[in-house]
Amino acid sequence: MRLAPTRTSLYFDLMTIRKLSKNDANVFRAMRVEMCERHPEAFGQTPEEVLKMSDEKFLDWFAPSDTFPEKFVAGMFDGSTLIGTAGFRREESIKERHFGFIWTVYLRSEYRGKGLSKQIMQWVIDRCREMDGLEMVVLTVAATQVNARALYRRLGFVQVGKIPQGYHLPDGRYIDNEEMMLQL
Repeated sequence: MRLAPTRTSLYFDLMTIRKLSKNDANVFRAMRVEMCERHPEAFGQTPEEVLKMSDEKFLDWFAPSDTFPEKFVAGMFDGSTLIGTAGFRREESIKERHFGFIWTVYLRSEYRGKGLSKQIMQWVIDRCREMDGLEMVVLTVAATQVNARALYRRLGFVQVGKIPQGYHLPDGRYIDNEEMMLQL
């Protein structure tokens, strides 16, 4: 999908969003390490855990498969450079297939404040609305992520729960998490 120009015209004409494939595994792993290093309070893994994952487990973690096609990571690209991600995973069981999870939402710092996070999230939400029987999406966001929480509220998400001390960081700090939901 080619994005419409935003605040600074032609530069953002080059932005595209697409589902990542197994061919993107190395670039996505590098970005996942980056997001976990720069924002340990916002992601559930350490960079070391991401690096230690086997290639097979890593691919299974994010790439669609024949048995589980309703999972993906959307990548936002500036030309050929991955600058942001937002993932989705639908529940497999019959009693839970009416909802799915958004995860690994990240945009490199130099691209923030330009409306791009909203664009990639809207792209994911639009794909979710195309899925037969999917009624809601949920996500978890660190209480410290003020801008992310505000974005999610603008997109229609509402807080449905709080997980005190949801993350226990290696430096000993605890971070509360909020659970948010969007009715499709």
